[in-house]
Amino acid sequence: MWFMTEERELMRNVTREFVEKEVKPVAVELDQKREYPLQLFRRAGELGLVGCVLPEEYGGLGSDWITKMLITEELAKEAPTLAIVIGTHIALAGGILNMLGTPQQKQKYLIPAAKGEQILAFASTEGAGCFAHADFQTSAKLVGDEWVINGNKIFITNIGYADTYVLVAKTSEQVDPVTRKGLSMFLVEKDSPGFEIGKVERKYGWHGSSTGSLYFKNCRIPKENLLGPLDESLAAMVISATDEFMACGALGLGIAETCYEKAKAYTKERVQLGNTLYNSHQVLRHKLVRMQVEIESLRNLTMAAAQQRDSGQFPLVMGRMCKIKGYEVAMYCANECVQMFGGLGVIEDTGVERHLRDARLIGIAGGAIEAMMDQIDKLQA
Repeated sequence: MWFMTEERELMRNVTREFVEKEVKPVAVELDQKREYPLQLFRRAGELGLVGCVLPEEYGGLGSDWITKMLITEELAKEAPTLAIVIGTHIALAGGILNMLGTPQQKQKYLIPAAKGEQILAFASTEGAGCFAHADFQTSAKLVGDEWVINGNKIFITNIGYADTYVLVAKTSEQVDPVTRKGLSMFLVEKDSPGFEIGKVERKYGWHGSSTGSLYFKNCRIPKENLLGPLDESLAAMVISATDEFMACGALGLGIAETCYEKAKAYTKERVQLGNTLYNSHQVLRHKLVRMQVEIESLRNLTMAAAQQRDSGQFPLVMGRMCKIKGYEVAMYCANECVQMFGGLGVIEDTGVERHLRDARLIGIAGGAIEAMMDQIDKLQA
């Protein structure tokens, strides 16, 4: 592969061994119990898989984004939920903290986050759709030496397990609809007075990612918990969101690859009327080839976007393409895998149908693919 180096191969092998020995044996059970993968999260932190792209001085490995994509791909083969909670933790919340945080804030929050010792969440979404920040209602006002926060957030991942929440709130009466000036970031610790965690929603896929609502009722945090410049946090949000979209390519890639491998193995083992499904049906062989074609297309798009990110550019367009293509390829391969397994494909204990459920959420969570297409169009106008 054009993007592989000795260092990247090493990190991929570390991840593969972790997935094979520690993730795969419990993946189906965690999905069925809708259990947050806390122990796996901690273990991934110990192995350096969580904060790999963060600077060494703040607990990371100083790796590049191609390495991050390889790690996400391997995790997603068995546990997309684990990849998601890590991504929310480090690409969204951790990425913003790395960009905007003071040395003191990074020392306190980023170092333990990079090592998986503490968990971060990113609290942005309210109710008006992707990037509709001008409609935010959650506000923060400086009263003496404290910020007083009022409002609520929905569809926030890692709730209840996060130690610190990176919160987006209005700090001006009006938010400029073009520049989004008027929004600020804050670090809200889980035990802050006036901060309440809502119920965890039961979702179609990504079971155990602990997604739900947050409530702020005269929540008070120290003045120094302002993260970055007052009223100007858009740039950091755009960059971290693009990193998330790009990672959706790797997420979809992992799901698609495991579906291909399972479908191929099953059709070569399943015997009907004296012959295997693979040997008996050309249509199945063609489906498997089509899966391969789509997988390699997605792989090259994702790694090209990551290479652009590593070069110092921000893949605003390609990152969003990764989310679209990641969703489409994961859905195609997962759907075909379930179909080839037939009745067994919809039995929960086989661990096949969960891939289709997890693939489906890529098209919605974090920004619908239709919103991605609209943004690509505007970015290229």
